Amino acid sequence: MPTESEGEWHDLCPLAEVEEEEPFFANFAGKELMVVKAGDEVSVFTDSCPHIGASMVGATVEDGHIECPLHGACFDALSGEVSDGPTNQNLERHSARVDGDRVFVCLSPPKE
Repeated sequence: MPTESEGEWHDLCPLAEVEEEEPFFANFAGKELMVVKAGDEVSVFTDSCPHIGASMVGATVEDGHIECPLHGACFDALSGEVSDGPTNQNLERHSARVDGDRVFVCLSPPKE
């Protein structure tokens, strides 16, 4: 498990809830989050498309990319970097780790 100096880590969801083709959505500490699985990797993003701030609920994950259901913006499923669509901004990514069968997220910056 991450150390305290790496920031505060929180148990977000069971890994089994995160499917390859469809993001898992959760609310933690008042922040809407989107959990994405690409291969063996898991990423956590703020649930907001940078194009107009719409939720990504209904998004699909295919070939390592997340597609926004509203206007079709595409983002890398691991980094959140924009790859196509009506925006030039990336998704807001949060540090994520898998420990056993649980997904953990760090929403705060690391402590100095």
